[in-house]
Amino acid sequence: MAEAISLALEAEGNTSPNPLVGCVVVKDNVVVGRGYHKAAGHRHAEAAALIDAGNKAKGATLYVSLEPCNHFGKTPPCANGIIDAGISEVFYAVSDPNPVAGGGATTLKAAGIKVVHGVLEQEATELNRFYFHHLTYGQPWVIAKFASSLDGKIASRTGHSQWITGEQARARSHQLRQSVDAILIGANTAIEDDPKLTVRLNNSDTGNVTVSHPLRVVLDSVGRVPLTSQLFSGDLPGQTIVFATERFPLERREALNARHIDVQIVEPGSDNKGAGHEGTSDKSLDPVGVNLTQVLAALGKMRIQSLMIEGGQQVLGSFMDQQLVHEVWCFMAPMIIGNQSALSAIGGNGIDNVNHAPRLTHLHYESLGTDLLIRGRYHRQENH
Repeated sequence: MAEAISLALEAEGNTSPNPLVGCVVVKDNVVVGRGYHKAAGHRHAEAAALIDAGNKAKGATLYVSLEPCNHFGKTPPCANGIIDAGISEVFYAVSDPNPVAGGGATTLKAAGIKVVHGVLEQEATELNRFYFHHLTYGQPWVIAKFASSLDGKIASRTGHSQWITGEQARARSHQLRQSVDAILIGANTAIEDDPKLTVRLNNSDTGNVTVSHPLRVVLDSVGRVPLTSQLFSGDLPGQTIVFATERFPLERREALNARHIDVQIVEPGSDNKGAGHEGTSDKSLDPVGVNLTQVLAALGKMRIQSLMIEGGQQVLGSFMDQQLVHEVWCFMAPMIIGNQSALSAIGGNGIDNVNHAPRLTHLHYESLGTDLLIRGRYHRQENH
């Protein structure tokens, strides 16, 4: 089962809105077939593993990281394929809560195949946390991502920030971009950094899995990001979407629509720190920014299962203040920037008592040259 989970990760970033699934076929204690779901529309992991096993599948045992599907979609039901191949026993890690695809275990049992559920269930659930969360709540799993110095700064007092982390950390950051469906920034980050928000990796950097570019999401409540922004260039791979309020100028919206960039109107935000309008001196905006709950609901309807917040300070703070973050990816460099005027990684209201500060769980640490990546679940009160 551990190998099946490892195989599933080979396609990280390419299967959405389908889950990551890996499969191994074993006969006489020897692996005779391996497979994983490479991309939506491609054959499922079980089918790939059974093809790899060929005639050796008859009487063999099949291990799969997710309950075999039980429906006709773009591919036939995996449960039927397992029965037809003559598999005698199936181990699966976690049930599929999808009401359309789930139920394969029942079909297998009815055919006389021994079925065992729950092997490495926790690891398999973690593997598809984006998929399961979207199915349950209809919204994306939200990840707060930032790079900082040891004293929590993302730029000096003059605003200089390139580069806090080294090449290995930056390459790893692009691998993480590859793994999510969408990346979100606020207006200030779009204006000051003029980023592309693309995945800059070769196929060899992703295990020869096709490089995919997440949806680029910009919060720009009143239309401050210039039309000359790289995010609005027709030369970029992938798509860009803007979330704005009714104060977004109609002519600007039409100009972006002409470039095939969708502008979705939501209500103003209630967060006075101003998600999507951080840093502005316009005191007439009250409330400022955009409604983040509506943004997440809209992305959920677009089948966006995972969303990475890349900045800026107030956008990250707003998501955390409103208990909308599920996970944190922090790249930490062994440097000290100092000065109270230097920009901190997280804005917002924060907490008053350090005893109430959220602590990450499900921790993972990665050494990247001289830098460190800390990944973990973020829990705050009733945060899902």
